[in-house]
Amino acid sequence: MLDIYLVQMEIAPNDKAKNFAKVLELTAGIRKTPSDSIPGLIILSEMFATGYLPLHPETAAEDFSSSDSGETAHFLSTLANETGCTVMGAGIKSLNGKLFNHSSVYQQGNPLEFAYYDKRRPFFMEQGKFNSGEKVNLFKIADWNIAATICFDLRFPELYRDAVKAEARLITVQAAWPSARIAHWKTLLQARAIENQVYIAAVNCTSSDGTYNGYSMVIDPKGEIIAQAHSEGDEIIQARIESAPQENYRKQFPVLRDLL
Repeated sequence: MLDIYLVQMEIAPNDKAKNFAKVLELTAGIRKTPSDSIPGLIILSEMFATGYLPLHPETAAEDFSSSDSGETAHFLSTLANETGCTVMGAGIKSLNGKLFNHSSVYQQGNPLEFAYYDKRRPFFMEQGKFNSGEKVNLFKIADWNIAATICFDLRFPELYRDAVKAEARLITVQAAWPSARIAHWKTLLQARAIENQVYIAAVNCTSSDGTYNGYSMVIDPKGEIIAQAHSEGDEIIQARIESAPQENYRKQFPVLRDLL
C-alpha cells in the first residue's frame, strides 16, 4: 500500500517564499513516523515554486542534485524530513547551460536527490528555451515502481507505454494545465490509466484569475477516479492505493500480456 498526497494550490508567480509557506501550511497535518507500515508520497505541481512559466526561466533555474545545491532542493529535502514522506517537487533545472522542465524527488534523511525526471515533451511556450528529457526514470518506494511525467507529456501515450514497459505501476503527472482545456485533462488521465492498467496520480495548480483550476485526482487501473479535488482552491487530495487489486485485474483482463 502507498498513501498519496496531492498538493493542489494557487501558486504565486515568482514568489518562492510565499509558495514554500503555502506548501508547509497545507502539509502540516501529514506526518509519517518510522512505525508507520504504509509509506507516503507527496506530489507538488509543475514549477510549484515559481509558477508556470517565468518570463525569463534562465534566471529561475536551479541545481537540484542535493539539498545544498539550490533553494528549491533544500525546501524539498526539508519537507521530506518533516513529513516522513517521499516528496516530488518540480522546477527549472540548469545543467551544462541547458534548461529542463524538471521533476525532483527527495526522501527523508537523504540530502541527495533520490530520483528525477526531465519533461520529454516541452510545451509550445517552452520549446524555444527548454531541452527535452531523453528517458523514463523509475524510482521505487517500498514495492512500488513509480514513473514521473509532466503536463504536456499527457498527450503522448507512447511515453506512458514506455513507463509501463519499464514496469511502472504508478505514474505521476505534475501539471499547470489550463482550465480552457480541463476536459482534455480528465479524459486523457483516465485513458492513460485504462490503456496501461496503472494508477495515475495527477496534481494541477490553480490561479486567482481562473487560468488554472485544479481538478487534481487519483485514478485506478480500471480508469475509475478514487480521489479528486473538492474545489478549485487549495487542498490536499489523499488516496491509499494497493498493488494486489492491480495485479489481479491485469490477470483477469490481460490487455498487456504481449507487451510485458
